[in-house]
Amino acid sequence: MDPNTVTTTATSTSQTLQQLQSQAVQGAHAVGQNFLAIYFSNITGLEVLSVFITLGLLAAIIYFAIETGWYASRVDRFKHIVLRSDMSREHAHEAWQRIEEHFFKGSENDLKVAIMDADKLLNEALREAGITGSHLGDRLKKAHPGQIPNLQELWQAHKLRNQIAHEPNFKLKRDLAEKALSIYQEAMRNLGILEEEITTKSH
Repeated sequence: MDPNTVTTTATSTSQTLQQLQSQAVQGAHAVGQNFLAIYFSNITGLEVLSVFITLGLLAAIIYFAIETGWYASRVDRFKHIVLRSDMSREHAHEAWQRIEEHFFKGSENDLKVAIMDADKLLNEALREAGITGSHLGDRLKKAHPGQIPNLQELWQAHKLRNQIAHEPNFKLKRDLAEKALSIYQEAMRNLGILEEEITTKSH
């Protein structure tokens, strides 16, 4: 065989291999780019989905924290520990004396103030006892007779307070105010914040 022919054939084969190798590299590069494009596009979609899932979970956590009273209990704990707003027996005794002063003055407005202040004091006492809620009605719903023996009576006293607060023309009689104050007083004595008997009977 002619040596020139052999050389030409070898050169042609080498060029063909180089072309095939180049095509293979280009093909692999194109496939890699397509793969990365698909991968990153999917990652973006997953990231968006994860954001929505995270927001949904956060919303659920906040909802259950509020509904179960966990948030309220932490707010109360913050007030107690950080702000040092614990209600002492001395504070309760002084507050009840002021309530009695309004009661003994005897005017309808003073009677109403006495009921409103007694309701506030009981709300503070139940918070101190660890019963959560944003207001007294919430706390009474979560309490049970083992904690407050006169729970049903307290509901009646609290309803009277709501009438006073929301009905400007509501007429409050002295005997009704006296009964309600006795109910509040009994509850706070059961909670241990009023140690001695403080009567609301007329002088």
